[in-house]
Amino acid sequence: MINHTVKLIITFLLGYLFIKWFPAAQLLNSSEFIVELVLNPVPFFAAMMAFMVGIMVQGNLLKFEIFSILRLMNGKLHKELVFIPFHIGIIYLLSSFGMWQTMIFSFLSIFYGIISIDFHRQGGHNA
Repeated sequence: MINHTVKLIITFLLGYLFIKWFPAAQLLNSSEFIVELVLNPVPFFAAMMAFMVGIMVQGNLLKFEIFSILRLMNGKLHKELVFIPFHIGIIYLLSSFGMWQTMIFSFLSIFYGIISIDFHRQGGHNA
């Protein structure tokens, strides 16, 4: 339970850092973006590191939430379902800082979470 709470906090922090450090929010055309990357590579590199680690943490959390929903559909109610509304709230809060960055961050995390599901190890059938 504490493990997933820490993952929620890390997801918010890394998503926020990605939004604040990524230089595309204030640049309008691609030439300005390239010049910014060449002249100031450290914020871009830090934003990409936060992005990659954040995608992995959020994808792992989404995988856990998908399995929680599948267990609920099988009739097993458990306390880990409380993480789903908190995760949705974190995504909503991040979207107030940067809508496009949050959409990219969330959609790639969903994709990563779905492709990392292993039904054989999780006790699924027909997989």
